Amino acid sequence: MLKFLPKNVQDEIISLCGDNLCEVRIRAGEKIQVYSSENGIESVKKLPIEMSVEEIEKCFMRLCNFAYFTVEDQIKSGFITSSEGERVGICGECVLNGGEVTAIKNITSLCVRFPKNIIGCAEKFFDKYVKTSPKSCLVISPPSQGKTTFIRDLGRLYSDKLGLGVLYIDERDELSGGGKFYLGENADVLRFANKDYGFKVGVRTLNPKVIVCDELMSGDDANSVLFASASGVKVISSVHSDNLKNVLKKQEISAILKCFIFDYVIEIDRFNIRKVYNEKLEPIC
Repeated sequence: MLKFLPKNVQDEIISLCGDNLCEVRIRAGEKIQVYSSENGIESVKKLPIEMSVEEIEKCFMRLCNFAYFTVEDQIKSGFITSSEGERVGICGECVLNGGEVTAIKNITSLCVRFPKNIIGCAEKFFDKYVKTSPKSCLVISPPSQGKTTFIRDLGRLYSDKLGLGVLYIDERDELSGGGKFYLGENADVLRFANKDYGFKVGVRTLNPKVIVCDELMSGDDANSVLFASASGVKVISSVHSDNLKNVLKKQEISAILKCFIFDYVIEIDRFNIRKVYNEKLEPIC
């Protein structure tokens, strides 16, 4: 963990937070901020360490394994997933070509997030609402409240308790944690595939009964879910928001909800279920 950082920075962070580490913020010329969570209580502390632009650039090159071209597509999307599974957001100067971002240079800050794998966090929901047959589910929460962890565990339960083939479309390598997380004995993973490719290739060639993907964002994402649903495949996914009311303001996501694709919509807060809606978007819990 944190192998791309200087050894003294690694040691300071680990001694301060240990297994409770959630996020590290590194900004050129500023003290490093460390976010941790223990017993549901979040805290932030500053290390007595600052890093220069040059030091951040060195960390960035270690993240790339000194081979920028191998992670070029990730960088265009503003992140790199490290060999240990941390997702590192990148901030700097965007290089444009024809109006599209083709690279990021002169890196000035890094946001390091640590995927959590909490086996059993979706079990109560599974036992109460899924039982013996798969259901399509959409999980709602703001960032860093457990969406990815919840849908990962729900997919595992579909695999191991229902014996279903589950395909994970793992765009940012967070669902599989760099290949280190257990996803189920009947699970397949497409790492770094976008949803359009993952859903189409998955349905046509891998015969999944369930597809798990993170963070529906665009009309293309919504169309991928529609394609899978029309093909008879159940979908487990998530969306950034604080509640269903605000999700319905997102035109593309609202459209698929009104098609009754998801059997359940689940609002969660720090891995805990706050509210459950049925496919007609009526609250049932």
